[in-house]
Amino acid sequence: MTLKVFNQGVSRWIVSVSLLALGGCGPLESESPASGSEAAPAVVGEARQSVSTVSHRASTTAWVKGATSLTLNKPAGTVAGDVLLARLSNRNNVAAVATPPAGWTFLRSDQSASQIKAWVFYKVAGASEPASYAFTFDASYYLAGSISAFSGANPTNPIDAHSGQKNGNLATMDSPAITTTSANGLAVWFGTQLWAGATCPTNPLTPPTGFTEAFEACLQSSDRGILFDMAWKELGAAGAQPAFNGLSTLPNTNTAQAVALRAADAPTCTVGDTFASTWTLMGTVSAPFIVEPSGLAASRVTPGAIYVHNEDVNDIVAISTANAATLGSFKVAGVTPQDWEDVATGPCPTGSCIYMGDIGRSSASLPIPPNTFYVYRIPEPNIGAGQTSGDLTSERFPFVYPDGGKDAEAIMVHPATADIYIITKSGSGLSKVYKMPNPLPAPGVQSTLIFVSNLQLPVVPDQPNWSYTTSASIHPCSNRFILRTYKTVYEFRAAPGAAFETAFAAAPVTLTDTVEGQGEAIEYDPSGASYYTMSESPSPFRLKRVLRQ
Repeated sequence: MTLKVFNQGVSRWIVSVSLLALGGCGPLESESPASGSEAAPAVVGEARQSVSTVSHRASTTAWVKGATSLTLNKPAGTVAGDVLLARLSNRNNVAAVATPPAGWTFLRSDQSASQIKAWVFYKVAGASEPASYAFTFDASYYLAGSISAFSGANPTNPIDAHSGQKNGNLATMDSPAITTTSANGLAVWFGTQLWAGATCPTNPLTPPTGFTEAFEACLQSSDRGILFDMAWKELGAAGAQPAFNGLSTLPNTNTAQAVALRAADAPTCTVGDTFASTWTLMGTVSAPFIVEPSGLAASRVTPGAIYVHNEDVNDIVAISTANAATLGSFKVAGVTPQDWEDVATGPCPTGSCIYMGDIGRSSASLPIPPNTFYVYRIPEPNIGAGQTSGDLTSERFPFVYPDGGKDAEAIMVHPATADIYIITKSGSGLSKVYKMPNPLPAPGVQSTLIFVSNLQLPVVPDQPNWSYTTSASIHPCSNRFILRTYKTVYEFRAAPGAAFETAFAAAPVTLTDTVEGQGEAIEYDPSGASYYTMSESPSPFRLKRVLRQ
């Protein structure tokens, strides 16, 4: 078995260990189950920050031929409060019934028409766990399975979402998309596939992009073999997640299942349509580096922190959402902004990043309006770990519009897919929405934006300040977005169950304005239960909040 990290379609080979006696692919038939465990590897050559507090501790695997029970060892290092996920599979009888040991809860099962069935069970480890767990079946079968232990999950309500399906005679191992309700969880992917042959194939299964493979194992049989795999991936913001799709080198029937574990004390993402009619002053910014605030972005790494930035200098300051007190002051190294107009946070290869939109066209620092613009992707600092000052690194992604240069002041990043949206600024109220290619090209390589939609805002005669888009943000649950003009606030809502981009065609809903001289910044709370605003002028700069009712 080879442990692998799959990042943006590239396999990084971490360590290769022969585990024939520990549940890997082996050439010999055996009537006795074998098991093994291995700690999840870290990404090589990448300073990956931890977005999720949930982590894979260890896994064990086992298989047996012609038996009515499957015994799986407890994963190494399991402690009280860990969440255990068991995945079991059998061959050639999808009417089979699996019974777990005491304390285990059935989560789901997925099956083909006749050849393979896979179950998922879970439990929260207690203070005294047995050394192994015996799962029993209603008849004698060829069986394979695994148990994986995870630390940092919510012990009271560990399962956030799950999905699964059969993929018939295919090399694709697709699990349906899920929607999470809490932030910073962990996605676990199980792939199980038919196999028949004298020896097990070498590493036939590839987990979805961005997942870390914990193990890949094989029940070898000339007619009833099973290939099985488990991998995990940290999740950031709550909401709709992309489908987790694995691959196999073999076009055989398979099941793919995904489970999202909820982090301990994770904020739950909720939506609602009614907000308070008044706003609350949370505090006044005291950081001297902030002289022209133009955007707000809630941290996905540090709870209770929100970033604010200037337009024409490379300062970023993290302030407290409770009172606007300074939590950290940073500069983006080696960057001279043209016109930084808005900011967002979202997923990225290192975990969570700040996305700075150098998208304005009318700054005093620009004597000639540019036609090339930039998005800077900046790994979030870990303020809670003591990173409260210094330089931040960035990657620069230049872009042009497909139909000529435009002035824009709003950038949004989808909290699950990392799609980057730019919304233009228009006094007529007809803004345009574009997005960057996903995946992004290499840093420094110019992109042409993709047109998404027109966005019509209400117009007040002879009052263009009511129609200029100055900031926007996607809701943590990914089904709506909020937009600020100088003088008002709108929310655009997708219909229940509809794709996020349908929200661009929705009628704007007027929300509570926070009465600012030059409203240029807006952001949702990470739970979706409120939104924050700040004005670019006058000073002192005040952080305001509107609560959802």
